[in-house]
Amino acid sequence: MTPVTLMDNQTLFRDISIFESGYTPDTIRYRDNQLQQLAEAVRPALLGGCPLNTVIRGPPGTGKTTCVRQIFAELEEMPRIIPVLVSCQTALTVFRVFQRIYQTVFRQQPPISGVSVASLTEAVCRELSRRNAALLICLDDANLLFHDHVLDQVLRSLLRLHEEYPGIRIGVIVIISDPRLSLYPFLSLSVVSVFRPNEVYFPPYGREEVHAILRDRVRAGLYPDVISPGVLDCIAAETVKGTNLRAGIRLLKDAVMQAENDGRTTVTRSDVAAAVQQITDLHLVSIVRTLKEDERLMLARIAALHQTRGGDMISGELFRALHKQMPMCYTLFFERLNTFRNRGLIDIYRPPNRGNTRKILLRYDAGQMRAVCETPE
Repeated sequence: MTPVTLMDNQTLFRDISIFESGYTPDTIRYRDNQLQQLAEAVRPALLGGCPLNTVIRGPPGTGKTTCVRQIFAELEEMPRIIPVLVSCQTALTVFRVFQRIYQTVFRQQPPISGVSVASLTEAVCRELSRRNAALLICLDDANLLFHDHVLDQVLRSLLRLHEEYPGIRIGVIVIISDPRLSLYPFLSLSVVSVFRPNEVYFPPYGREEVHAILRDRVRAGLYPDVISPGVLDCIAAETVKGTNLRAGIRLLKDAVMQAENDGRTTVTRSDVAAAVQQITDLHLVSIVRTLKEDERLMLARIAALHQTRGGDMISGELFRALHKQMPMCYTLFFERLNTFRNRGLIDIYRPPNRGNTRKILLRYDAGQMRAVCETPE
């Protein structure tokens, strides 16, 4: 049978926006308990108090940001609370965080030059007092602010504003996308003493949950018969393998676009395989671009050493090998390793009965990682 082909002006998407990262479904499946906990953290602000500080933990793509977006969308209708969602993927400095807060509160950008964090803070606090409103800030992917004590500085500034501006009510939600990371080693004791957050955990979705969520997106966003049950099973299996629902939705979208670009009306397993590789490549590039030049150089050399030696890399041996090529102290060496771990580029673990010895594992193919690090932006 001759396969059905698309005309030039046809599409397989009924509504492509349903597959975008910023889309929030009307009903968020399997997260009722987490939504309830977040609502309870907000409730004091509705009664004239401060929102409760909260830490949200869970692997990437488990609904953390989506649930916050839904809560914040409801708060937009309530004049006594101003919600601010800060993506730490782009706001990587103290100034950028406060710039985003200012932008949300005033619905405009601050002046381009000659503005300090203190002046932004003062303007925001005056506006909060004028509106008699509480401020609820969510730092999404806050683990990206662990470097250079940025998160500590941001929290210290926010959580002690009431000392300089009496009556100011501020709550902070911190989203950590690697549940293995502890927040507190990156915070000073003075910040920990005032932060004292509640914790909300988002576990990975199970296979049946992933399948149901993806099926919802298929029904709402695609025309009938574009995705067969077998291909949907394949996409769900790939998604569960990576424990990242967001990546699964992106995989679904990219596989459909692959078929559409080829002029076909149905998605095949080959489309899924091609989309998996494309997503892996793009994700690695986006992470590496957040690194400084010397960090990229070190990561490239780690990947090169992995290519030549193979197997697990021991921290001490890795340090000695790198030190011959790019001299550095052991403290800086481990700071950069922690940066790579926080970005999801490597894993670090301590083998049993090996003292302080640590093993370093790459999360991506060594050749692919090296090529991305060595490619100019």
